[in-house]
Amino acid sequence: MLRNSYSKRLSKTAIILSVVLVLLVSALLFIVFYPKIEHYRILHQNYELYGGMTDELKDSTFYEDLQSGKSVCFLGDSITFGATTNGVPWYQPMVPYIKGKVSNYSTSGWQVKDLINGIDNIPVADIYIIAIGINDILFADKPTASVTADDFARNTGDLATLLKSKSNGARIYFVSPWTFCNLDESYFIRGDEFRSAMASYCENSDCIYIDADSVISSVLDAEGAEKYMYNQYHPNSPDGIGLFSYAVLKSAHDREI
Repeated sequence: MLRNSYSKRLSKTAIILSVVLVLLVSALLFIVFYPKIEHYRILHQNYELYGGMTDELKDSTFYEDLQSGKSVCFLGDSITFGATTNGVPWYQPMVPYIKGKVSNYSTSGWQVKDLINGIDNIPVADIYIIAIGINDILFADKPTASVTADDFARNTGDLATLLKSKSNGARIYFVSPWTFCNLDESYFIRGDEFRSAMASYCENSDCIYIDADSVISSVLDAEGAEKYMYNQYHPNSPDGIGLFSYAVLKSAHDREI
């Protein structure tokens, strides 16, 4: 009787330990894999363009480049990195329309000089879409900042030259420094100066300037920033990145009219 009782206790203990072990392993697997699964889900869910895709948005050299099957590399700062949108970059709503390989080289806080300094790490690509400059405008005291609009234009040119040396024949698009809101008027004046400097550089080179800021600003003025902005200088998701992608496609079309 004692032996049977002892055996039963051992059996119950083994079962309990087995259950605990299974639960611990399951919890560990959840902790390890859930963030990766969730990140994959977030990146691969459908993100709509503001107003949806239209024939007008498809009518541009820019859209033809996306459809060409050529490799595309996006360069930028936190908005390209997806810092406030769970790792979703501003261009995610455009991804279904890109036929070639897509790469991304970006980090929060980056300015033009950070891309210049990191040129060896930038992937080789047929097309570069560069959305940079908002941190140069807002944080002029950083060591890498373009202090003046002339500095910004010069650094923009230096980056383009390095990219052309890295990838001969690459097409380079510069997206206007992103829109911000609810800041001191001095920042808006500085922003206009920097955007004009980038546009002037592109007009005198073979780079292409996309004035996304004008499109974004018009929508924010009409509908309010709260729907589209996470904070003063980052879009939210999905509405904000939908607007930013739309603005790039719309501006790319409008510049050819």
